[in-house]
Amino acid sequence: MDSAEGQWPEAQEKRLRRGPRLGVLMLEDYRLFYSQFRSHFTTTGAIAPSSLHLAKAVVLPLSERAARPIAVLEVGPGTGSFTHQILRYLCSGDTLDIYELNPKFYSFLIRSLDEETLAKRGVQLRIHNADIRSLRTNVEYDFIISGLPFYAFEPQVVSEILDIYLQHLAPTGILSYFEYVLTPEFKSRFLKSADRERMIRVGETVRSFVQKYEYRCNEVWWNLPPAKARYCRKPSTKFLPASGGSR
Repeated sequence: MDSAEGQWPEAQEKRLRRGPRLGVLMLEDYRLFYSQFRSHFTTTGAIAPSSLHLAKAVVLPLSERAARPIAVLEVGPGTGSFTHQILRYLCSGDTLDIYELNPKFYSFLIRSLDEETLAKRGVQLRIHNADIRSLRTNVEYDFIISGLPFYAFEPQVVSEILDIYLQHLAPTGILSYFEYVLTPEFKSRFLKSADRERMIRVGETVRSFVQKYEYRCNEVWWNLPPAKARYCRKPSTKFLPASGGSR
């Protein structure tokens, strides 16, 4: 995106974390992630923070955003790997709603995201320490960026979350999320029967959703573990040009 007047240039996004606080925040980022991984694996669901390569891939559809103000929803940002990439594409008049259930990740985001600077740029940021299933407004989002670890949840929870995404996705909106290349079927071999059955059922739910709504998928090998960035939209918009990447 060109850095025309009112848009969010990359240099401005970098300034949000520049200075003495940058090193401190980065160190706290990793410490916090690994502490939550050890104590809350079922809701953290990853073994390392998402790489810059994966973050750029997941946020890729925003590179073709409309010139008008847009509304973006990010769910499960963790320590903000995707968030800072989203900010590169936001400009005056845009809105970013963030839902993070983990209270420690939420507190970290509050400290690391400079709401005052964003407000001066005309970007409205709202950070919610809440379950995305509590979303009750009628707002529709042009982009939904999901960092939730679907395979760490119960099948019914995954189904409810995906329904929420569809309900709040604008008719021409794009949902972007990722999953690890290491298949659930492979991982399930090392789990107890109850967990294995749960992951298989989650896999069925996710595959059914992908078959209906996915239009593009990018593989990202520079991540731990390697992952796929999936892009979905409602069937009525499948005829539109893809946002980029190769299947």
